[in-house]
Amino acid sequence: MNLPVAAVHGPAWYAEGMAKKRSSKKATARTSARSRPRAKPKSATRVKPRGATKRFTKAKDSANAKSMGESRGDFGQPGSVAIERLPEGKREIAETLDALIREVEPDCESVVKWGNCCYSVARQSQRIIFAAIMETKSGLNLAVAGTKLDDPEGLLEGTGKSMRHVKFRSVDDVHRPGVRELIEQASQVGIEGM
Repeated sequence: MNLPVAAVHGPAWYAEGMAKKRSSKKATARTSARSRPRAKPKSATRVKPRGATKRFTKAKDSANAKSMGESRGDFGQPGSVAIERLPEGKREIAETLDALIREVEPDCESVVKWGNCCYSVARQSQRIIFAAIMETKSGLNLAVAGTKLDDPEGLLEGTGKSMRHVKFRSVDDVHRPGVRELIEQASQVGIEGM
């Protein structure tokens, strides 16, 4: 069945009138859109996906509890506990570093925090952490407090908010020039409240 075009789309005068009406609506929409603030696009609003609640198994619960502050078994133990746990080669480096730190700051105290041997000293009725020995895959790092320490030897690495570190691969690295001075400076700066 073939219908005339006018029967399908309406008479020609109707189509012309609708075209004029559409163009006038577009013009008003353009002007009114300029005068009011733009709304955020729908893609910018965040919608929580369905079923996005946290669900833990018993194994995950215990791991999360530890990461959320439940103490480790060695937390607060003497720092020597963390040093004795290290493999033989790294233990020698750590013992040499420990001796150097105690030589530079005789009043320091070492305790295990975050699984590392951390050194603190009393300053103005509060203990502040100034150094920590941390195990890495290839050796040890000595993390020292302060981001603006004077380091003419260029030993410091890292971009942390409150600490930098020095890498040690052998016992000879402990005796490099500048290590002692960095420990002295860090013990004066320290990090309060840790």
